[in-house]
Order: sequence, then C-alpha cells, then structure tokens
Amino acid sequence: MTSLSDHLFWDVDRSSIDPEQHAAWLVKRVLEYGRWADWQLLVSHYGKPRLAELATGLRSLQPRAFAFCCAWFDLPSSSFRCSTSTPFP
Repeated sequence: MTSLSDHLFWDVDRSSIDPEQHAAWLVKRVLEYGRWADWQLLVSHYGKPRLAELATGLRSLQPRAFAFCCAWFDLPSSSFRCSTSTPFP
C-alpha cells in the first residue's frame, strides 16, 4: 500500500495507517480523492468482494464516488448504507 498517491495522506501520518485496520477509511479516501491507479491498487490488495463490502458499509460518500460504486459493483443504490441511513437520528 506504499504505492498509493501521497496526496491521499495530507492530514495523517502515512506510517500510522494499517491497511487492514483502516480499510474502510482507505477505500473512502481513494474513492473520493484517489486516482485510477490508487483504485487498482485497492482492487489488487482487497479484491472486489471485500471492496464491495467496505464501500456498501460507508456512512457517507460524495455523489461522484457513490455513482462510481453503483456502476463498478453493479449494485442498486439501496445497497449502500450512505443512501439508506440518515446522518442524525
């Protein structure tokens, strides 16, 4: 995971990121700010099924990243937590 773009870690110490413990954070960060090469690295590291699990569980996602996920995973928008839950009770 050291090959991910440097700009993804503007606010954190890159060495403190554990790819397994922080998987959802990494997926969200790459979906919203990453490049295609970053996404391909995630696909090769986690695999498509694990990425789908992580992406569908995200609480929030920018509209462009959300549309990409729906198309790439071939899932309806209702499959994603960010489209079915409200941020505040």
